[in-house]
Amino acid sequence: MNPKMRTSILTAVAAALAFASVPAAQTADGARNLAATPKVKAALRAAFIRTHSNLTASSIRGPLRGRTYYGSYGRREYAVAVFSVPRFGTQDQPEIFRRPVGGRWRDLGDTGGAICPPTIPLLLLKLWHFQRSSTTVTNGRSVQCYAPRS
Repeated sequence: MNPKMRTSILTAVAAALAFASVPAAQTADGARNLAATPKVKAALRAAFIRTHSNLTASSIRGPLRGRTYYGSYGRREYAVAVFSVPRFGTQDQPEIFRRPVGGRWRDLGDTGGAICPPTIPLLLLKLWHFQRSSTTVTNGRSVQCYAPRS
């Protein structure tokens, strides 16, 4: 193999490796979409059960399939998940969760349907393709709220 062809091949391989090491869903500002693995979903469920101690664990369904979003921004991880509970179903869902990277999940409560930054960073909401759903006023400022696409 001639030196020119070898250099071309090595350059192509190096470029492919560099591209492969970049997460597929990450913004330039560091928001990352992460896979909601069964372990993550189990930890979210445990946090939900801890927060809603008035419900029996066996009566809670969720996080429901296809309705969990998980990502990181800075030194925190965030999740949005939908649960179904007796008498109310999925009313007022999704639920919002936050934790320090690698820490214990904390259930911040239900959303009533809309998520308003800064509860979840706007960059993550956009990365998850949430759509604008409403506007609220916080500290005298108008804030856009978002919801998962239906």
